[in-house]
This record gives sequence, C-alpha cells and structure tokens, in this order.
Amino acid sequence: MLRLFLGALAVTAVSWIWSVGFYVLSPIPYWTMSKTLDDRAAGAALLDHFPESGTYILPGRDSGRDVRHEMRANGPVATVYLSREGRPASSPLKTALGTIQGLVIGLTLGVAMLLLNRYTTKYWNHVAICTTVGLAYSAYPRIADIVFSDFPPGYQWMMIFSDFVSFTLMIMVMARFTRPSPGSSQ
Repeated sequence: MLRLFLGALAVTAVSWIWSVGFYVLSPIPYWTMSKTLDDRAAGAALLDHFPESGTYILPGRDSGRDVRHEMRANGPVATVYLSREGRPASSPLKTALGTIQGLVIGLTLGVAMLLLNRYTTKYWNHVAICTTVGLAYSAYPRIADIVFSDFPPGYQWMMIFSDFVSFTLMIMVMARFTRPSPGSSQ
C-alpha cells in the first residue's frame, strides 16, 4: 500500500514537471494558437456581446434556423469560453486542485495496474496495456471536437500529443511502483 501512495506522489510530480516543461517553457502549444490584432479590443468586444461568464457557441440554437444556416455556410462559427471577471494564471487553490488531480490519477492508475498483476507482472506489459487505453482516452474527445464541434485541428492535435505523452509518463512511473516485489508470491 505504501508503494501505491509513493507511486501516486511520483505520478503527481511527473505530471507537474511535464506540464511546466511543455506549457510554460516550450513554445509548441502557442504555435497552434492564432493571435488577435489587439487583445484589449478583442476582450472589450467580447464583454460587449456576451452578457455573462460561460460557454457560448455561434451560431447558437436560439438564433433561428435561417441565422444558423447562414452562419454555418458563411461564418463565423465559434466556441467562446468567457470569464468576465478574469482568472489568475495560478493560485494556491489551483495548485491544490492540480495536486489532488495528480494524486487521484496516480491512485487510479495504480489500482488498475494492481488488477493487471493478476494477468501479467511484467513492466512493459503494464505500460503497453495502459498506454493503449491512454491513447484512446487522449484522442477520443479531441478528435470528436474536430469532427463534431468544428474546433481547429492544430490545437486539438497538440493537446492529443500533450495528453498522451503526459499519460504515458505517468503510466511508466506507476508501473515501477506496482510491480510485485522480487520474491513475492505473484
């Protein structure tokens, strides 16, 4: 049980390191994003047209069939996530929630790998099986967004890459902690 909790802590650390490296130090995510001509002017326009914080889809269902058809044919089509009050880039609450998220993911992966020990105790088998599931987890919602919600594909492919690498690193770490000890009955 101690190894499971130590593994969850290690998974949390690895996910933080990956996130800082990829999203803070690397320019790659920002290569997939477009830029406004003027962020302040764009922000003011958003505040003028969107009455409250929330998620907006253009064209909206309440726009009427003609408006939806016209905007689907000619644009613009958009999904807007708006926080009128702003949000700090980091805060103690976000850090705490991110840490809890990492621990829960680590514990969940650990339990899955302990269950896998009934069928295989080999490190690379655990990595291969869980990574296959991780690929499905990483790709399904992002590809669905491209296909069904018209999200631009570049950003979604970058997120698939990021999620998959992060998940694989976490799997590789947890697989080290959940293998049976040498000489154990399994």
